[in-house]
Amino acid sequence: MDGLPGHLLNEVLFKTDLRALAMLCCTNISLQSHIHDPSFVSEYRSQIRSSLLYISSYGSTYLCCHHPHGGSRSLTIIDACHILGYCSGLLLLFINDRLCVTNPLTKKFRFLTSFDPCPRRFVCQDSRNQLGLAVNQIDRTTQNFKVVFIFELAKTDVTRYGFDIHAKDSWTCSKTTITCHTSNPDDRMKNPVYMNGSLHWLRNDGSIIAFNPETEQARLIQADFPRGLTSRALFAPGVNSLTLVSANEEVIYFYALKNILSDPKWVLEKQIQNGVIDKNVVTWYVEAYNGKCVVLRTCYDGVVHVYDLSASKWAVMGSVPIWYDANLNFFLFTPSPYSVVGLDDILARGDRRISSLRSIITLVDRSSPENQLKENVG
Repeated sequence: MDGLPGHLLNEVLFKTDLRALAMLCCTNISLQSHIHDPSFVSEYRSQIRSSLLYISSYGSTYLCCHHPHGGSRSLTIIDACHILGYCSGLLLLFINDRLCVTNPLTKKFRFLTSFDPCPRRFVCQDSRNQLGLAVNQIDRTTQNFKVVFIFELAKTDVTRYGFDIHAKDSWTCSKTTITCHTSNPDDRMKNPVYMNGSLHWLRNDGSIIAFNPETEQARLIQADFPRGLTSRALFAPGVNSLTLVSANEEVIYFYALKNILSDPKWVLEKQIQNGVIDKNVVTWYVEAYNGKCVVLRTCYDGVVHVYDLSASKWAVMGSVPIWYDANLNFFLFTPSPYSVVGLDDILARGDRRISSLRSIITLVDRSSPENQLKENVG
């Protein structure tokens, strides 16, 4: 393929899955340089469609994944699992009382050292929102990750927050604290949002706690909620900004947080017709958003609807079994081929955590059958 014109080469490579691209990088220096070019990476990533992964909010042995090109897969694992977060192709899991970060595409993972005498409190929704996963791009081929736990040091009319950080292979308590008026985490935040180097926690007065795990700087972002914000709203990452998705039976609104450093305000960027809900449907939720698509779920039939913003089109992605838990956590998962500092694939044989982790990896990575997993993961 070395002799192909650039535009023809791109046409071929854009149709190639991530695993095959990674293999090409290992066998051809010229292709490696082309594939790692920032312009190619940007265009390729814009074309990757996300899978939809969901699990009970209370943890479950039953997981399901809807893949973007059709088909759903579900599985039952040995240990009840919780998915606590997602960022840039990595998942933050809680398996058998241990936190774990994994890249399902590369099958790399790391079980984190414990820092909490009562680790199971992470499975409670309030504590779940205290954990944030941050993934940074070090260079064209490498990422690193940090996990941050925000906690209250003191709470009266004002609250002082502290931050524990997991980096490399240990937890440290940051010297940074921030004190601000007291307000609880907002229900529209399913997980803290990582954007532009900082994790963001939305509070129910509209303010946002921002913390940069690299510089360990924290600040309070004061912003009022948009007027007319509905109860069916979601705090999520947009393309280049924090986003609030607000929906009613007729219209879905997308607000972006602008001027975040000087005069932060929620600005209406886009609105679309709600093409799947009518007034006869009583129970439905906005489940996920990633800047490319928004996911709605109707509870009476369990159908999961996805709107592709680039194609301006609604589609049915799958359905949730009607017998399954009504309280679910949804994650739009986009795979990442990057090498991640701190992830490995070595655990003792017979460790029961491996069976569950292996199943989750196979479920999410549709292109790889279970018998192709590396020996030391089996």
